[in-house]
Amino acid sequence: MTISSTGTGNITLAAADTGYQTFAQAGISDNDVIRYIVEDASNAWEIGTAVVSNSSTVLARTVEESSSGGSALNLTSAAKVFVGITAKDLDGNVAPQFLTTPPTSLALSNDGSTAVTLNVKAYDEQGFPVAYTWDANIAGSNTIYDASSLPPQFASAPSINQSTGVFSIIGSSSSSNGGTVNFRAKASDGVKVATHVASLSLSFAFDIANATYNNVSFSIASQEANATSLAFNSAGTKMYVVGYSSDTVFQYSLSTAFDVSTASYDNVSLSVSSQDSDPNELCFNSTGTKMFILGQDNGAVFQYSLSTGFDLSTASYDNVSFTLQANSYELGLAFSTNGTRFFVVNSSNDLVEQYSCSTGFDVSTASFDSKSFSVASQDGDPSALAFNGSGTKMYMLGYANDTVFQYGLSTAFDVSTASYDSVSFSVGTQLSRPQGLAFGGNKMFLTGRSSDKVFEYDL
Repeated sequence: MTISSTGTGNITLAAADTGYQTFAQAGISDNDVIRYIVEDASNAWEIGTAVVSNSSTVLARTVEESSSGGSALNLTSAAKVFVGITAKDLDGNVAPQFLTTPPTSLALSNDGSTAVTLNVKAYDEQGFPVAYTWDANIAGSNTIYDASSLPPQFASAPSINQSTGVFSIIGSSSSSNGGTVNFRAKASDGVKVATHVASLSLSFAFDIANATYNNVSFSIASQEANATSLAFNSAGTKMYVVGYSSDTVFQYSLSTAFDVSTASYDNVSLSVSSQDSDPNELCFNSTGTKMFILGQDNGAVFQYSLSTGFDLSTASYDNVSFTLQANSYELGLAFSTNGTRFFVVNSSNDLVEQYSCSTGFDVSTASFDSKSFSVASQDGDPSALAFNGSGTKMYMLGYANDTVFQYGLSTAFDVSTASYDSVSFSVGTQLSRPQGLAFGGNKMFLTGRSSDKVFEYDL
């Protein structure tokens, strides 16, 4: 704005310069404190704060910097005044704060029709408006997804309510896109950004009645002759095997996701013999920063951390373990999507037992739920366990019958609500005494104590 006063005292504003608003039109009210900048003739300048009065036309100025050595300019009629920000305005500016703690995991609808919502409402202490954006990635992949390049788990770009901070997300309807994506919601005040990462899982209830062996297998004989468990990273580009011959976890890379014919050994391994000499099961959280071993000798679950997700070379034992209810003959272990529950197959009494963790994926916070489900009618030697991502389907592998059995749960991840689907699939033609079971990429994978191979099945 131009000015109608001169000198070193208060500044009286005149009219808005061409193309600009008056201070009042821009939303400034009496008693507001603003950052003002003055430019005068002969490259003279002044920066300071001012209290606004007289219907936003008078500025009581406090000079902070000027071309006159910090003193107030003796303004001429050529001076122009505008509102701006300086580096000082950014000092001490804090990022927006979330009003509530957003969830760290969320299950997407698997039918491609129902939106799930993620509430990341935030506020800014300085009162700046907050704008919301997002990006995403899949653990084990370097690809960054956004609205112009969607992750495969999404049917469309999430819609964002900029007033409420609520993201609406619809999962893909294609079962081949099942998996987990790390979704990063961002709340920005224009200077700093607050972020929250939530693990979004898109799962489909695999029907093993449709399973077929696709004549694909991968030999692990050079690393382990008696495998007991296998696992994959979320992207299907890494595979892990453990067995009791070596008491070691081995890491492999797959050049094509979830295709074991493209697997190769990474020459990366981790011995777990100091924790248990008969490791029976292997699990990861969705980001690969936590790993768990179920040991039969000690009847306990052992917890490890990986400083780089799914990179076994960065793994170390947390000195954290949890002794199980039966403390013997536990062969299978599986976690819920958010890690607040885990399940163990007790082969001595043919039960699937349920435990809870008050902190997800932290077995130091575990306790027995006093809930279990008998699988004795299907197999007298249950050896492995898996769930779909939403916890509505459970799969049990038994080596008495060399068969995978399928169950439905009316309440997600609650084995007391389980019932047998009367659906099973025999794997005896490929291996006897199977003990390792994993799902991913619309496929099923098996290994076992009498085998030195990983077998692949289409679903």
